[in-house]
Amino acid sequence: MNLISRWSIFIKERFEPVSHTIMIAAFASANAAMAFAAGRFEIGSRPAFLLTGFALVWLVFFHMRLFDDIKDYETDRLVNKERPLPRGVLSVNEFGAGILVCVISEIILSASLGFKVFSTYALVLCFTLIMRQEFFIGDWMRPKMELYAATHTFSASMLGLLIYSILKDAYITEMPAAYLYVALGNWFVFNVFEFGRKTFSTEEEREGVDSYSLRLAPFGAFALLAVNIFLAFLALYLSVGKIISAAGADKITVYMPMLISAAVISFTVICAGMVYSVKPSNFNAKFYRGAVSFYLVAYHLAIAICAALYF
Repeated sequence: MNLISRWSIFIKERFEPVSHTIMIAAFASANAAMAFAAGRFEIGSRPAFLLTGFALVWLVFFHMRLFDDIKDYETDRLVNKERPLPRGVLSVNEFGAGILVCVISEIILSASLGFKVFSTYALVLCFTLIMRQEFFIGDWMRPKMELYAATHTFSASMLGLLIYSILKDAYITEMPAAYLYVALGNWFVFNVFEFGRKTFSTEEEREGVDSYSLRLAPFGAFALLAVNIFLAFLALYLSVGKIISAAGADKITVYMPMLISAAVISFTVICAGMVYSVKPSNFNAKFYRGAVSFYLVAYHLAIAICAALYF
């Protein structure tokens, strides 16, 4: 089997292109909508620039997936032997070469977008490289599963800064407070996904594999996720508040559909989590994880669609 075919297997299994592209598009669109609300700008005349920017963001998500798989390689050889890297679909050297090609491609794309975008991308790259090294305290942090996850999902906030920089061709120092709340909210939204996807029923738990439900019990795992749902919505609410205070109180009706839609989607996950925490059966656990996956896309789509309809 040739190298391209083997990389295709890895991508299909570990970074399924269609679902991930939809997720990244929803995420980027929501951030773009709030960047536009925080300070309007012209986008129609720069389609090639924006497509290049989207490709850059997509590649950053992809290289973080690669970093995770190589970082977890030794553990996966013991407990996740079915994954492509442990089962030998790609060698470690081939995998390392793929990471290098991905990062070099990102550098070229970001440089083509101008120095302001490149400088923001450089910060994102540095963060992910430090993250790849587990912030140089991996032995201490790895047993602290919740802290470990939260430090890594902060990359979503960094990507929010990159999206703003691409859209407005701006340095991060030029970002208004209204958008900084959005970037911060990205962190909590991805925490919701992270904490939800590793929550299981008793029958689904595997020996040697840590989970939030195993560490915190089903109710504790749900409570941790619920706190992040609240913080994500609070960040959106504070961002909207900043925008309205600058634009005028009469603009609140424009943003109400967005806030209501985000609240409904958030409440849906809360309901699924409450059912799971009371009765953590296989069905309820799977439904809960499905609701969390739905949240990651639907929350961002709601923001983007409401912005398109009402802004």
